[in-house]
Amino acid sequence: MTAKGRSEGRLSRMMKRTVVVTFALAAMSCRNADSRAATDSTLQRDLALAGQSSAEPQLNDTALTPPQATTPPKAKAPTMSEVAPAQPPFRGIPAGATFALTTKGAICTTNLAGDKITATITADVDGDNGAVIPGGSTVVLEVVQVTPGSTPESATITLRIRSVIVNDQPVAVPSDVSVTSQLERHTMPRDRGADRRKVVGGAVAGAIVGQILGKDTKSTVTGAAVGAAAGAATAAATGTKYDACLPAGGTLRATTREPVPLTATQ
Repeated sequence: MTAKGRSEGRLSRMMKRTVVVTFALAAMSCRNADSRAATDSTLQRDLALAGQSSAEPQLNDTALTPPQATTPPKAKAPTMSEVAPAQPPFRGIPAGATFALTTKGAICTTNLAGDKITATITADVDGDNGAVIPGGSTVVLEVVQVTPGSTPESATITLRIRSVIVNDQPVAVPSDVSVTSQLERHTMPRDRGADRRKVVGGAVAGAIVGQILGKDTKSTVTGAAVGAAAGAATAAATGTKYDACLPAGGTLRATTREPVPLTATQ
């Protein structure tokens, strides 16, 4: 083969290689373009999803985990203090408290039931929670019963407390009252007219008996004398009564029978 022929053969082969390489490059370019397009599409979709997921959570978002079930506490049984308010502590003079009194006037067995006299408390009477009846407080006493006696010792006077004046307010103080000072006892004035009636009545009765028995004046006189003597003895036996008086300044002792409440102003 000549040199010209060999040169043309080489040229033909080079052209063929060039064409093959060109087609290969073109194919590769197409594939790269498709890959970039697919990549761009995937990237845009990921960006869109990322934008949606980055939105701020709303207040009504649900919790990630369900809340734990809790047992409601048991109802507490009401106590007595919740059912009714507590009563304030007692303020006053308790039952069994004793105190002394001094009378301002005299009281005698000649008085009548219901008569009133006054007395004063000799010392403070202390009670509970600051309660006190001051010494010198006025006490109103009432006569319950008076009993003249056939002997000096049997005459009696029974009194009770009507009220005690505490800070110008009357307070009921149920109490037992006893007389602690000596009563002044003396003979009550006799009814002379009643004694005379008893003597005359005895004489008349004696005279009648004498007449029935003796049928003569002497018997009548003797019977009258005996009857008069019996009437006089009866008058002497039944006419003597003894009076008793508790003088002014007499002393008494009172003991409360029940609690005596006092207000804050008493």
